[in-house]
Amino acid sequence: METQQLQTLTGVIDKKMNRQLKQYLDICARCAICKDSCHQYVATGDFSLLPARRAELIRQIYKKYFDSAGRFVPALYEAREPNENLLDELARSTYACTGCRRCMFYCPFSIDTAWILSVAKAILIAAGKGNDMLGQLADAAIFKGDNIAMFRDVIVSGFKDIEAEVREITGDPAAEIPVDKQGADILYVALAGAHSIRSAAVIFHEAKANWTISMFESANYGFFFGDVEKARKIADRFMDEALRLGVKEVVITECGHAYRVAEIFHEAWSGKKHPFRVRHILEVIDEYIKDGRITVEKGHVAGRITYHDPCQVGRNGGIFEQPRDIVRALSDDFVDLTPNRQQQWCCGGGGGIVAIEELKEVRLASGQRKVEQLRASGASILACPCENCRLQIEELNEVHELGMEVWQVMDLVVASMPLAGRAAAASGAPADAADEPMAGDGA
Repeated sequence: METQQLQTLTGVIDKKMNRQLKQYLDICARCAICKDSCHQYVATGDFSLLPARRAELIRQIYKKYFDSAGRFVPALYEAREPNENLLDELARSTYACTGCRRCMFYCPFSIDTAWILSVAKAILIAAGKGNDMLGQLADAAIFKGDNIAMFRDVIVSGFKDIEAEVREITGDPAAEIPVDKQGADILYVALAGAHSIRSAAVIFHEAKANWTISMFESANYGFFFGDVEKARKIADRFMDEALRLGVKEVVITECGHAYRVAEIFHEAWSGKKHPFRVRHILEVIDEYIKDGRITVEKGHVAGRITYHDPCQVGRNGGIFEQPRDIVRALSDDFVDLTPNRQQQWCCGGGGGIVAIEELKEVRLASGQRKVEQLRASGASILACPCENCRLQIEELNEVHELGMEVWQVMDLVVASMPLAGRAAAASGAPADAADEPMAGDGA
């Protein structure tokens, strides 16, 4: 490797270095406890996917250039230069990782492998070995944001189409999807597609919420790619809109990584304290149900329901009880997966891996523990509040012939609400969309 390139790569580590990261790189005892916590290693037995091995590749570079013993006796301390072979192995193992952080909860030293791999991604990008697909998707999002005027008419037209559905579902011809509303209490940040807007709009309407939506979506491929500047720029778009509109809170749709980016990372990336709070849509819905702002009834959704804790919503976001309270409010037949909450198995679809075709085999294989969980539950319906998780689990559902319905939690809520549009449909009045949302729509 050329001297200049080597200096660039080691400079990345030096820039990222702090006391906690140094501690992570120094203290791994190679006890291999993490092997039983990783869904990928448990399913495949692939040594390169072992959490400790993933981190070890960065540790070897660190020892070579930042540890005195490794510098002088590299062979004894397993210090290595970042040659092509090491970087290629690092690229595969890093971008295969879903960032679920389950290994951290089992590690005796709480080593955060996902954090170490964020350094790995920065190194890979500097070496020209960042994942091409994730990089292209991040660049496409930035281009769209930079040229939003080109897309505005199409986006607004899509909102109007969804608005018509909302009016039919609610039975209220005045129901609307407010766009760029100054002074709204809530800026709702959705994903691309009607499925992340329609049910939320119904719920906000029935709760008589003062809300709005903007031109910018919440998905952040810059975060998956590992480029902080790209990730920040993508998130800046809707955060700046929140400031411009003067909202009191930003509510993120059913998406794990988008919620974590907005709630946890963006303030650090931007260096700015948010004058508004950030919440996941499930926190808001739970509050609406408990405050009586919306009504849900049991019996509308038939079948046993279980709930999947998305890693970024649950283990990494701290939202565990609200979604369970929501499901229990609309069903007497709820059963938890085992294990659950902090110990929940990753579905295998996070971290952007669903977009990486060359890792499809690893992705599907790594869902084995989730498949076993779902089968053991005896449930016919899975409530799943994360887009990436739903995409992965729906594919696992098909491959393994589980026969489950995979629903957004928002869709379950709307299906359980006593809405005028649904009553009209039951009486025979024309209401094509009154029975919406349907299971799995748009996921």
